[in-house]
Amino acid sequence: PPRLCAADSAVVRYMPSVTSPSAAEAMSQSSASLLRALRELKRVDEILEGCAAFWANMDGTVQKLAQMKEHTDCLINFAAKSKPLKERFEQRLSEYTNFWSSLERLCRQYCMDHQASAKRMYEVIREVSDAADVIDTANSA
Repeated sequence: PPRLCAADSAVVRYMPSVTSPSAAEAMSQSSASLLRALRELKRVDEILEGCAAFWANMDGTVQKLAQMKEHTDCLINFAAKSKPLKERFEQRLSEYTNFWSSLERLCRQYCMDHQASAKRMYEVIREVSDAADVIDTANSA
């Protein structure tokens, strides 16, 4: 029965053989392993693209924060002088608080998603490395 290299979700299956595999069988197994590794590397690429998109969006978020800070500074200076401006200040402060809460939720979700993806990515890299070691060992025997 086939055994998995690292875990039940391993990328490359280890298939013990009773006799030495022929060169064609070894080449076929090697090709299949490399194709599986390529599929997993494409998944890693998709994860990294998602990370890049997050950070690109973060640039716009930081610019918006800078703009909000400028508006808040102006409102603080004038809010003390007028009741309507003070009400406007309270409204802007509420919007600012909501914005920060939303940003915090987004960042927390990013961190959780990144941790899960990074863990899986490192598992895949380890499995591919293990499979390459098995192939190298078989080829050198």
